[in-house]
Amino acid sequence: MVEHLAEMAKALVRIRDGKPEVLTSPLIRFCPLRRDLYGIDEESRETVEEVIRSHIEDLGMYSSQRVLELAEDPVSFGASEILMDGMAEGLVDAAVLVCDGAGTVVITRPDVLQAIGAHMTGLIKTEPIAEIQDGLEQKGCILIDRHATIDQIRGFVTAIDAGFERVAVTLAGSMSSDARDLRAIGARSGRRPFILAVHTTGISSDEAAALAETCDIIWSCASRAVREVVGERAVLQIGVSIPVFAMTQEGKRLVLNRALHFKGALVIHRSSLPHLHANRQPRPLI
Repeated sequence: MVEHLAEMAKALVRIRDGKPEVLTSPLIRFCPLRRDLYGIDEESRETVEEVIRSHIEDLGMYSSQRVLELAEDPVSFGASEILMDGMAEGLVDAAVLVCDGAGTVVITRPDVLQAIGAHMTGLIKTEPIAEIQDGLEQKGCILIDRHATIDQIRGFVTAIDAGFERVAVTLAGSMSSDARDLRAIGARSGRRPFILAVHTTGISSDEAAALAETCDIIWSCASRAVREVVGERAVLQIGVSIPVFAMTQEGKRLVLNRALHFKGALVIHRSSLPHLHANRQPRPLI
């Protein structure tokens, strides 16, 4: 019996042998991104279960049938999309992501990176699935172990030990202490990581401030603290509903590279930050 725990719309979900069970009701009632991706106008246990089921059926997530290569880019400025384009452009050599069935993984191919990250949401715990692990290794990925351990610091160390120079690491917003540790390891090794904070809904103002000091790019999700604390310190914002904030020149370069590769039309203008569209925010902000 293989079991995974994840958060979606701040609902806790257990996936056991490919069957999702929503353990708690979603705290987020409305998300503009999930409306655009999945057609959801109001979140419920049923909508969360439906989306997880679609991920299992369409992408084989949480199962031995997992899709490990993907070219589509469903989110305009998602973390995997930004890193995929950064890797294709040579700005990033390797990315440290979390994958169901494999845990922390070092990825070096843009299409594999996109397959892992495009629809990943708040993975808290996962258990080994041999087919996923073997498939990732066959595609040049490095696993930190075969136990599906989630440890992004070990992932970064693994990547620099393997000789990669420009390594990106995604972290959940609650892992601000790990961001500080990554900065310290990067300083000692001479390999500055790109740190991307995702899944920030519900973090505290102190955690948001710590992320602002250490991260290159931060996603606001449905976080009030990120909008209020991080937004005013950012050097670049993309999006007005669920803003993505670049905090450093390195983060700014990655975001603008995604803009260069983005196929749709964009408007870029000078503004004080954060710049928010009041009627298009997730509800509630927590």
